[in-house]
Amino acid sequence: MKLEIPNKKESIKSWNNTIKEKAIVFYPKNILQLKKLINFCKKNKKNYLIRTGTCSYDSKSINPNLDTYVISLRSFNKILKINIKKKFINVQAGCLISDVIKEIKDKLVTLYSVPGGENISIGGAISANTIGKDSSPEIASFGDSLMSLQFLSSEGKIKKISQNNKKLNNFVGAFGNEGIILEAKIKIKKIISKNLLVTSKILKNLKEVTSELKLKTDYHYIQIDPFFRKNHFAISFKAHSTKLNKNIYKNINLKIFKLEEYLFHFFGFFINNFTWKIFYKIFFIFNKNMKKYSDIHNFHYGSKYKHLIPLVCKDGLLDFEILIKNNFNNSMRNLIDFLKKEKIYPMYIIVKKLYKSKNNYCYKFNENGFAVAISINKSLINLETLTSFENLLKKKKLKLNLSKTDKKFINLKKNNNFLFLSLYKKMLLEQNGISRTRIRKF
Repeated sequence: MKLEIPNKKESIKSWNNTIKEKAIVFYPKNILQLKKLINFCKKNKKNYLIRTGTCSYDSKSINPNLDTYVISLRSFNKILKINIKKKFINVQAGCLISDVIKEIKDKLVTLYSVPGGENISIGGAISANTIGKDSSPEIASFGDSLMSLQFLSSEGKIKKISQNNKKLNNFVGAFGNEGIILEAKIKIKKIISKNLLVTSKILKNLKEVTSELKLKTDYHYIQIDPFFRKNHFAISFKAHSTKLNKNIYKNINLKIFKLEEYLFHFFGFFINNFTWKIFYKIFFIFNKNMKKYSDIHNFHYGSKYKHLIPLVCKDGLLDFEILIKNNFNNSMRNLIDFLKKEKIYPMYIIVKKLYKSKNNYCYKFNENGFAVAISINKSLINLETLTSFENLLKKKKLKLNLSKTDKKFINLKKNNNFLFLSLYKKMLLEQNGISRTRIRKF
């Protein structure tokens, strides 16, 4: 290979630890190197995909083989401009959202719809149209904060597209299909302080969960006990801006080291239904009636260890993000009854309120309703149970987040082609002797 662009052969995996692959990863340092790399791929008919952050739940940023290159925009990580008065920020696509929050909070501004993963990049958040704890009718998902962007087309040309151009919506949730995002102009919101007041409340049933989710606050989500115990069925976490101006920021190194990975793998030997039940008992006791002040960065990214959770599961996690538009209590009761019947105790169950985006994006999961994230130890669920779970979702007309990408991309007929299969469908196909399909070609 005559490309003088930094690269190395390494092992990469999805966040949930279910997909692993050896890859040749390129780290272009500037636009010129990136253009050379894309032209090389085009001339030599090499497939490629973009992987900058490491928070993809699915196979969307995992190469199928060494003939497919992986391109990281890690060096495209600068905040180019902050305009407090006009409430926008210009930032390169390789910037991690966690770094942006850390940088701009002292200016008393922050981003909208901040996703929970500390390794999600700006470009990745746009490409996946992520959602956050602060979903609102005005900004329902990350794409709603996008004002304009600059991208590299499949022809190797740098182009700009503004908010008044309807084609901008094609980039939101397109998983890079429309081009490689280089820079973005994004809305920011003013805050009265870089600190938040975080509170919690124990909930005893689904009725209380529904009532709690109707309350207005800056950030809000509910965590349900996977053992569904009546004395602490769920816990609500809320946060809102406070006038406290004291510096309570704690510098946390979000980089994960090998020793920590080994320790989490080791702890996995002790994870079973009994120990997990004890853990959640302690978790609810520790967080009961909590009231504390937190720096806004630490609120979003206070612990890197949540991203090591998949390591305690031998085969990784199966992640389901379900959209419930109507009859929340009835739908949740059906999901809970299914999990109880199959004796499946998820690693976590998170519920958030969602609002429908005003724009018609390439992909949008959020509508008026509730997002329910269920993460299950892969070794605890078999093909038959997985099929039953899928049938339950269809019967109750519940939408599964990852599966919606299939309809968008599986039969897409155009240059610069992406084909994706969501994780649960990939598992169904592989167990029937059919390999997954995921291609980008010219």
